[in-house]
Amino acid sequence: MSRHISPDAFYTMPSGNRVHPCRLIHKDGTLMWKHALLSNNEFKSLPIEIAHEAHIIKTAQRLEELNAWVSQGLDPWEYLRPVNWYDPELPGFDQGITVEFKHTSIASGYIINKLLDHKQEHETLTCENVIFRFVRC
Repeated sequence: MSRHISPDAFYTMPSGNRVHPCRLIHKDGTLMWKHALLSNNEFKSLPIEIAHEAHIIKTAQRLEELNAWVSQGLDPWEYLRPVNWYDPELPGFDQGITVEFKHTSIASGYIINKLLDHKQEHETLTCENVIFRFVRC
């Protein structure tokens, strides 16, 4: 924990890890904890179980892999931006394996065609009104 940031700014996860909302979910990634825990800049919930925390981490890794296929050569702020991710009160979003996202600069038609080529068998990817829904099992 940085001595320059107030301890009140950190979230305590079920694993005991304390993370800042702007901390990357995993070191080599681009997604931050705020992407998983906030929706429309409104805090939803911390993971309830260690398994949910692990699901968020694995989903972030997979979403970043998919992002690499569609955002090559783009600026860092042009990416698959999560819209809705972890919310234990919202059916389907209660475990951290489902995420809704959109691309910040590329049309949906291109994105869905590119991502469907890289979707794995156990994953689901749909698009409705420029919002994509990705489910990892």
